[in-house]
Amino acid sequence: MEYQNDSEHDESETQIVIWRTLINLVKANPALYEEKHKGYNKKSDKLLMWNRIGISLEPPMTGTDAQEEFYRLRQKFGKERRKVLQSQPKSGASGNDVPYKSNWILYNNLMFLVDHIQPRQ
Repeated sequence: MEYQNDSEHDESETQIVIWRTLINLVKANPALYEEKHKGYNKKSDKLLMWNRIGISLEPPMTGTDAQEEFYRLRQKFGKERRKVLQSQPKSGASGNDVPYKSNWILYNNLMFLVDHIQPRQ
């Protein structure tokens, strides 16, 4: 495969690395996403975690920016997950429909959130 050397391609590759780093840092801090975690309701501790995560990214960002960026990723994951779940065949339904499979590059990286996202009613 030939490597494309244009700035747009480089930026997207770089952005994906930043997002994956952010995801891994959040995953390592379950108090940020697990409601049953003992630190989940400690806002000051969570603020410190987000600040550490933001500083750990390259380029560094504020904790608020890191939190907002992860929120956007989580929202996108939720939408993709809903599409996957809604496309699953219902019992008794004909098997002619092909289930939706997410092609989003970060989908599998965020699968750790599946047990922590409550679907809206």
